[in-house]
This record gives sequence, C-alpha cells and structure tokens, in this order.
Amino acid sequence: MKLNSFEHVLITTQDLEATKDFYVDIVGLSVGKRPDFEFPGYWLYLGGTPCVHLASHERGVRAATGRRSEDSGTGPIDHVAFNAEGINAARDRFDAAGIDYEHRLVPGAPLQQLFITDPNGVKIEINFPV
Repeated sequence: MKLNSFEHVLITTQDLEATKDFYVDIVGLSVGKRPDFEFPGYWLYLGGTPCVHLASHERGVRAATGRRSEDSGTGPIDHVAFNAEGINAARDRFDAAGIDYEHRLVPGAPLQQLFITDPNGVKIEINFPV
C-alpha cells in the first residue's frame, strides 16, 4: 500500500460553533462545502482540501463514526499538525485572542513549532520551517 496524502481528521464536539470558530479564527482554516448529512457539522478547508471535519457530539457521533455509544471508539487524538509560514504573525494572532501557546525548536532540524489547544482539548501542532 502507498499512501498519497493526508485526508482529514474528524473531531466530535459538545460546542460545534466554538470549535468551528477556533479552527477558522485562530488556526486559519475556512468553512467549505459539506454534504447534507443528517447531523450538524462543518468541513473546514486548507486551500482546496477539507482537512478538519467537525460533528456535533450529541447528534453526530453515531452517524459520523458508526459508534454505538459516545464512549466507544479510538480514544483521544494526541494532536493534529499543520505546516505554516509566518511564526510571528501566528504568535500575534494567538496573543490577540488570548490563546496560550508553547514554542519549541526541533533539535537538529530547521523547524520551529507552536502548540495550541482547541476548545475540546485537542492539541494543534503548527510547524514553521526556518
């Protein structure tokens, strides 16, 4: 098997609007076209790719994942990673929004990282090549 690209991550949430706003206003994704599923949600795009799918935890978890209950499934997502440019602009955006972040230098690699946390506790890693 040969993987071609990253497709998407699904995050189920108790607060759909706050989670959507975080990924749009803080991370920088955009809301895009989504099929007319029977449960509320959003598809968030990076360029032309719907890479973060959101579903309402109450109504969407079973339909979106096929799980029988909210407690069955794959467990927490450790992090979702994005590649980016403009680390200073990112810091300014996070500071203006009151978002705490952790800055890391990757040993032996020309890479800096910022880590933030979404409203559901999902860690977001943003990589900035130097």
